[in-house]
Amino acid sequence: MVGEVIVPKRRSRKTIGEEGSRKQTLVVFLLLLILGLTLYLPARWKTPDWQVTLPEWSGGEVITIRKSQPKADRPLAEKPKIEELIAGQAGDYGIFVKSVSGQEELKLGENIVMTAASVIKLPVLVVYYQRVDQGKINPDEEYVLTEADRWEYGTGSMQYQPAGTKYPYKEVARLVANQSDNMGTEVLIKKLGGYVKAQQLVNGLGLVKTNLKENEITAGEAGGLFLQLAQGKLLNPASRQELFNNLTKTINEDRLPVGVPDAVRVVHKFGSEAGVVNDCGLVESKNPYVICILTTGVNSGEAEPLLPKISELVWNWLGE
Repeated sequence: MVGEVIVPKRRSRKTIGEEGSRKQTLVVFLLLLILGLTLYLPARWKTPDWQVTLPEWSGGEVITIRKSQPKADRPLAEKPKIEELIAGQAGDYGIFVKSVSGQEELKLGENIVMTAASVIKLPVLVVYYQRVDQGKINPDEEYVLTEADRWEYGTGSMQYQPAGTKYPYKEVARLVANQSDNMGTEVLIKKLGGYVKAQQLVNGLGLVKTNLKENEITAGEAGGLFLQLAQGKLLNPASRQELFNNLTKTINEDRLPVGVPDAVRVVHKFGSEAGVVNDCGLVESKNPYVICILTTGVNSGEAEPLLPKISELVWNWLGE
């Protein structure tokens, strides 16, 4: 955007003859040329503003061009004061926000161990895909449901299928990610070697406070896991893309995704139970960032509308 153009007052002339007309035409031409250059010069020109003095015969006008600051160089909006938003709320909040490629970050109780609810399925999915990448699990191999697998409650569609129903493991993983399927999670943990082996694999990701059996995690560890994935670590590109696709447009899109524009993809894993309203994910904007919000002991009626507000505050700070 071209800013202010300052043109000092010209000497008054009683008459404008042919010579004066040509001079004016040249002045106008030079002015238009300069304005045009400010619009189309390459972005690598760093000079914030510059001056051009026209020839003396034109009246000696001094034209100052003030160039607007490139978007990438503009200061970011002020870091949101999320602690003020959650002040006075029941329960505990753990929040981790980090730019994928920048230095911007916001941490609030990120090391407090929280009830993970279904966010605990994220590390299970990651170690499952790692075993696929290592050739230790064939994603096309079928698992046959047994009556012993059935859950009497919880999310997901597998619990409603009869014993003998066959699922390729890649479909089980999709249901765990997209529907937060509880039976599917148990099937994956069984395939990983049981809870003890799965816990060892999860600890190998650097998640030392995450406990599968106790269903515990921290915002820092869950958010850090998304950060590593976003930076191209932990999984092969194909597995990462499959996981991200499965974590998009889930059965619960009323938390983090509400706080960002519809056109922006949010890859996330939500979790809910009594007194727990969680959501952690990656916002794939031009400046991608990770955001993880965990809660424990909260009033769900208060926390449910609060998560989208926090998401929106972070978007206004980092998103574009």
